[in-house]
Amino acid sequence: MNHLLAKTKGRNGDFFKVISNKEIFELPDDLDNPIEYNSNYKLEDDQWFAIEAFSEKEYCIEFLTQRFISTDYNQLPVNDYNKIDFLCAYQTGIYYFQKLSSSQIIRKKYFSFSGAPILIENEPIIVIDNYPDAIYVKADDILYFKRLTSITAIFKGIDELYKEATQEETEAFLENDFIALGNEYSADKVKKANRKRIAMAMETLQKFTPVERSDIFVYIREYCEDLNFDENDETFTISDEEELKKLLYGIEQRYYTTRQGGEKRLANSVTTI
Repeated sequence: MNHLLAKTKGRNGDFFKVISNKEIFELPDDLDNPIEYNSNYKLEDDQWFAIEAFSEKEYCIEFLTQRFISTDYNQLPVNDYNKIDFLCAYQTGIYYFQKLSSSQIIRKKYFSFSGAPILIENEPIIVIDNYPDAIYVKADDILYFKRLTSITAIFKGIDELYKEATQEETEAFLENDFIALGNEYSADKVKKANRKRIAMAMETLQKFTPVERSDIFVYIREYCEDLNFDENDETFTISDEEELKKLLYGIEQRYYTTRQGGEKRLANSVTTI
């Protein structure tokens, strides 16, 4: 049997039934090629990120570890609809999650397509997306999702997968001997996107031998000719976010040259094959 549940907000928030005996979402037919989550990888349209053994993760909610019994959940009171945090459709052992944003609660006059349409006023409606933000297949213990940012409010702590350099780590990275800061640029001016790239670059640099480290700087100079490099001090001058991004992309070796045509390009996302 199918059930749509709503999880309400707040410390005392709980799960409530909303609709029963209706299929809310269809199971996508492209879950057979999952990708292990990598913040550096951009999914193709027919791909999903996947987390295996999800019930063993600290950010798995207790609701998913329990046997689903529909009679355990009361009907959502009408006055609590404005407290909904997210929706969860339970459909034959598969859970579909949708985060609820203010844009999905519509308060307008409307009428449905009908031979005798009726104008409805002052009754807000909730819009259900065509695709869920996350899918949990209990039999396989796998969580599928497209965007991590869409599910961080549902699975508290899952954002640990999306590493971001701390202020101290950002400062330490910019103090590397191959970086010279210019134009009063500092760690305080590094924005979120580059902090995430710094977190990855720090891990990458730790794996390099001294020879590989030196070679990667030659590679960066080859592709980023507009980055100022001091031959004597062997330092890249970084004066803004764009220059820092180019350096970080270089450390991750995201620049390449096409075999046919010799065109220099930047990889929008990367994955190991």
